[in-house]
Amino acid sequence: MTMALELLDWHDGDLLAAPVLNALNALIAAGTPESRILGVTLNSDEESDTDLWCPRYGVPFASTGNVVVVHTHKTRKAPPDFAAAFVTADTRADLNGVVKHTLEVSKVSFAPIDAAVEATGMESGGMSPIGLPAQWPLLVDQHILSVPKLYIGSGIRPSKLVVDGAIFADIPGVRFVSGLGRPRAEL
Repeated sequence: MTMALELLDWHDGDLLAAPVLNALNALIAAGTPESRILGVTLNSDEESDTDLWCPRYGVPFASTGNVVVVHTHKTRKAPPDFAAAFVTADTRADLNGVVKHTLEVSKVSFAPIDAAVEATGMESGGMSPIGLPAQWPLLVDQHILSVPKLYIGSGIRPSKLVVDGAIFADIPGVRFVSGLGRPRAEL
């Protein structure tokens, strides 16, 4: 049995991590149409994992996004830098192919969870591509721009932010990459 999702108002910030709320307000102040922010949904903490959440609420994986926070290394011995890749949940980010090539680095690995949480001010399992530190490279799969109702992390586990994928065209510094996400079956 699927559960119904209710779109709630996002403005008070109760269901968003502070960096996400601040980024949304900054986007609006910079001229992003507020209509690109559709709302926020509530779910239990246990249901925040995409593989549980999508079937529970009847939302296609192709309408749900996942952000992967990574460490990149310019050389094998260089200290790590943060970056992020954002793809729809019916795919997996191609870290060692597309991400590595696009960022022109020698190594890409998942960032340690505690380091990602500390650096973003967001919860593990609720990370959002909106509100990440501005100096981080953010790679976004090109086709996300055409997803009209996209469920993404809100920065906290018990909710999802719902946006029009076109909002990513308004986020400073985003690099759109065709084929960033590879179908799950190929990986």
